[in-house]
Amino acid sequence: KASKIDIYAKPFRILADQGTLAADKTYEIDNATLTTCTNDTDAFHYQVKTSRVRLRADHDVTAWGAVPYLFGVPFFYFPYYWKDLDTHYGFRFEPGYRSSWGPYLLSSYKMPLYRDKARDAYFDAKTSVDYRVDRGVAYGERLSWGAAEDAKGYLSAYYADDDEPPAGIEDPGRYRIRLNHAWNVADRDQILLNALYVSDDLFMENFFRDEHREMNQPDNYLTYTHLGDNYSAGVLGRVRLNDFYTQVERLPEAWFNLNSTELGESGVYVENATRAAYLNKEYDERYDPLPESYNVFRLDSDTQASMPLKFLGFLNVVPRAGYRATYYSKTIDSVVVATTTETVSTNEYGDVEYFTQTGTSRESHEAEADIRSLFELGTEVSFKAFGLWQDTPGNIWRHVSEPYADYTYIPEPNLVPDQLFQFDEVDELDKTHSVRLGLRNRWQIKPRGGLKTYERVYIDCFADVNLDPEADEESVESYNLDARYTPNTWLRFDLEGRYDVAEDQIDTAAIRLVAWHQIFSSDIEFRYRADDSSLLLANLTWHFNNAWSANVYERYEFETSQVEEVGSWLERRWDCIACRLYVSVEPGYDTLADGSTEEDDYKVSFLFWLTDFTPENIREDGSR
Repeated sequence: KASKIDIYAKPFRILADQGTLAADKTYEIDNATLTTCTNDTDAFHYQVKTSRVRLRADHDVTAWGAVPYLFGVPFFYFPYYWKDLDTHYGFRFEPGYRSSWGPYLLSSYKMPLYRDKARDAYFDAKTSVDYRVDRGVAYGERLSWGAAEDAKGYLSAYYADDDEPPAGIEDPGRYRIRLNHAWNVADRDQILLNALYVSDDLFMENFFRDEHREMNQPDNYLTYTHLGDNYSAGVLGRVRLNDFYTQVERLPEAWFNLNSTELGESGVYVENATRAAYLNKEYDERYDPLPESYNVFRLDSDTQASMPLKFLGFLNVVPRAGYRATYYSKTIDSVVVATTTETVSTNEYGDVEYFTQTGTSRESHEAEADIRSLFELGTEVSFKAFGLWQDTPGNIWRHVSEPYADYTYIPEPNLVPDQLFQFDEVDELDKTHSVRLGLRNRWQIKPRGGLKTYERVYIDCFADVNLDPEADEESVESYNLDARYTPNTWLRFDLEGRYDVAEDQIDTAAIRLVAWHQIFSSDIEFRYRADDSSLLLANLTWHFNNAWSANVYERYEFETSQVEEVGSWLERRWDCIACRLYVSVEPGYDTLADGSTEEDDYKVSFLFWLTDFTPENIREDGSR
């Protein structure tokens, strides 16, 4: 027994007049006060006063007759209270307002069904009940499981009885079912599963917008992967669960990759990539007219042999030769058909006139199975040159320059893309006679007295040259750039882009600035795709002091001169609790199915949590 208890059992501080301490670090205390605050006892920001408490260090805390206080004000009563010290179990609430939802309250309760801390195994349940004034009530259940690093997954179901479904959605009962699992069967074997089924194509955008941005079309797959010493192999199944998406199904696809392996001591290295798949392309059922789906069995095997050589002690030459055989269970036979059209009309004098017009059209028919043979010859040539110098402070600098050329020749195959059903890039392969000419530059620094070398600048610029252009084609197809600049340990610039010579325009570009510091962090990125998108994404978080932080973020589309989203949050942090206010707006520009214009979507939400028990997702709508 002990009196005048004031002890710290991470993360709790326990105060009481008396109590007991068992040998296994279990505290049994009457009339105890619990808190994770570190300030003076008369100025706790929050505390829980109990009639009795049992705390098992590094495990959990159980309290009876618990009354929580916030800034000295009691606000609830728990006859029984239990808290795991590693995982956030219990209630979570997110109140807020959103233009498309009205005022809302997202609420959930998470509880353990099974817990074995010795094995780091768990099976949890999370029940959600959400109310949106303009959209009605929604319910969700999420079962999560895991076992150390061996397995982790969840099954979630969410149902919304939508009072105001979007135009074109007739059934107000809208839902999502998702299953995700990752299992490390052994050190070199892994199984991944993901399945997502939704009631309609707008459900994710209406209720889980952040998740929709990451995956705007469900990807349903089951994969098994095995890693060998010099090879990898696996099986992939990918299916379409919803009929209102266009997707290539792989039912299934088996693959085998042989890593670059030397044949004895010959100096010749061989690698192979082989895939066998039953492919089926299904179109969105809402197409009018609906294109006809098609399917093919395809066996594709690509073998490459190379022989690295070095001349004069510095010139690297790597000749290579390859053969790619692709079997198709059926192909396409295109024929040109002559057509004659006769038109009958009456002229101004009432005489009948006949006009005959002859033309041609191309008709495609399914043809028999065939094998496409694709031969490849190529050589990569490169060398490195470098120089060293020492600056005034004594830092050692090194400049590495690496010119290179990569030549590729692929004669026209016996089957060209027009004769094949199209599923992915494998079916697009055609003749190639090109060379890539490039120059890599690296500027590296070894600080005075240091052991580690840092790369400050990396620049790779190259051009793709077509050595056998058609009459209307340019010889130089594109100019490309990939560059990184890291002036210090807290700042980095990335730049990459491709200039299309034939179109006389920048085809793609991406510029990114990332900075991180004790008082701020930022991520600014500009993505450009010709005639498609010019998107600016910016995110800045600033820590004014230990108590206050703020964040601003935005997405702006220059192509349409539209702000896609702009928002901010303000956070106040004490030593043991924190709260955050979110404000954002997504302007509406799209025309809906009923002809109306989408309205601006404003959102305001407020969150509060204990800093020692920060949940995995601060926002509740990200964990349904």
